[in-house]
Amino acid sequence: MSDRDPTMFVGVHGILRKHPWIDAVNVDEDGDQVEDTFSLAFKRAETYGWTSMSLGEGQEMDGLRWWHNDAGGDWTQDEQVREVAWLQAQVEQLRGQRLPLQPALTVLKDGLDRVGRLQLTGVHLVAPMHLATDSRFDLVNAADWFALSDPDAREQVTVTVSARGPGDLTAAADAVLSAAAQNAQHRMFFEAAPSRHAVDAPGVALAALSENVFTSGMCPALAFQCRAPEWSVDAAAWIAEIVLESLRQVQVRTPVLLTVSEATG
Repeated sequence: MSDRDPTMFVGVHGILRKHPWIDAVNVDEDGDQVEDTFSLAFKRAETYGWTSMSLGEGQEMDGLRWWHNDAGGDWTQDEQVREVAWLQAQVEQLRGQRLPLQPALTVLKDGLDRVGRLQLTGVHLVAPMHLATDSRFDLVNAADWFALSDPDAREQVTVTVSARGPGDLTAAADAVLSAAAQNAQHRMFFEAAPSRHAVDAPGVALAALSENVFTSGMCPALAFQCRAPEWSVDAAAWIAEIVLESLRQVQVRTPVLLTVSEATG
């Protein structure tokens, strides 16, 4: 993945417990699934007006949020944490819009909800930072939304950031932490995480960085912890957007891998 590649990749991690009746309605006479992550994510995104089958090479996006490249997920029923859904999309021609992280995670979660019950443990994002726009105003409204959360539902969360040439980013850790607190409207406070979390993000079932074309050459750079107002896909997306905006503010313009997961230990 080059520094100017417009590809965004998002994933949802956890334990998916399929509805006991789902195979009866989602398996054909040959034993194959009728609907999978790819079809569910695409159909849901098209319903929201975020992508379309009619897009072709050279066409304008005309208000849509992404070109749908691929999607998948591991629905193995073994009570192990897995990457249960992922989506790959091209997000160029956004015309001032934010990277569509929240919409992409929303369609994945909607699809999983049709299939079963998700025990969420984490999400991840590979972000083309050169396409990131100033989202500070939007994050103000998001903070107000999450102010309406049950005070007893707060959860400790770990955030990690990996990048190519991570030295400069590691040196900017204090600036990123300060920006994150401001972008969260001080409804969440970030602090440096134990160093082990910079390498092993809990709750995220990802292959080694070197084994993925989108993360090859990246190394762990930052690890934070924060106390989130709730633990949900929506909240994880909000936290990720806070950190992305904070990285943009310290002039990060090359791709990063960001994980948000339940803290352990």
